[in-house]
Formats: sequence, C-alpha cells, structure tokens
Amino acid sequence: MIMNKAIVAILCVMFLFQTVALSAPTAAAEKDYKNLEIFTDVMALIQSSYVEETDTTELVYGAIRGMLETLDPHSSFLTPDMYVDMQADTHGEFGGLGIEIAIRTGLIVVAPIEDTPAFRAGIKSEINYPDQ
Repeated sequence: MIMNKAIVAILCVMFLFQTVALSAPTAAAEKDYKNLEIFTDVMALIQSSYVEETDTTELVYGAIRGMLETLDPHSSFLTPDMYVDMQADTHGEFGGLGIEIAIRTGLIVVAPIEDTPAFRAGIKSEINYPDQ
C-alpha cells in the first residue's frame, strides 16, 4: 500500500513537472507574443491617432492580406463575404473534356483528368498536337 502511494506521488510530481515544462513559453513563442504585442500597439495607435475613424475589422483584414502577400504571389485572403461569393460562384457542376493542356510547340495534353470524358476515351499524356 505504501509502495502504491509512493508510485502515485512520483507520477503526480512527474506530471506536474511535465505540465509546467509544456506550458512554459519557448523563446520562439515569446518572440511571437512580442510581435503580436507590436501589432496591437500599432493598431491601438492608429485607432487613437489616425486623422479619420478606422474600422478594426478592415485593419485586421488588411494586415492579414499583407502577411499573405509576403509568402508568395498565390496566397490570398478572402473576407467572409468574399468567401461566400466564391463558394456560390464555384458551386455546381462543370462540363468539359477533362484534360490539362499546355502550349509548347503546339498544344500538348499534360494529363487527362480521371473519371472525365477524355480519361474514358483513352486520351494519353504528352500527345503533341502541332499548330496547323
């Protein structure tokens, strides 16, 4: 019985140390929090000192757009309204042959898309259709 209590006590102490170690902010997390603090300080300064009234949501959305622009030219941010519009625009069924093509020395079939008319017809990749 004493042995069981000792094992339970040791396990509890180990759990507490592990919890404290996991909850302690790492150097990277501290840097992230410092950068977020800079962001909120700048936002507060803009809101209190900018010549015109500002919209917090627009400031945050603008910051997000700026962050994504620093990643690559293909990443972008959609506001909730833009996302709903995009979903409506892209919802439904699409028709077509189902091939990915490229223009090199004429049209080249890069690949038929699986389960499309081109795929079912046996269209093969890298077929060159020279300009006529």
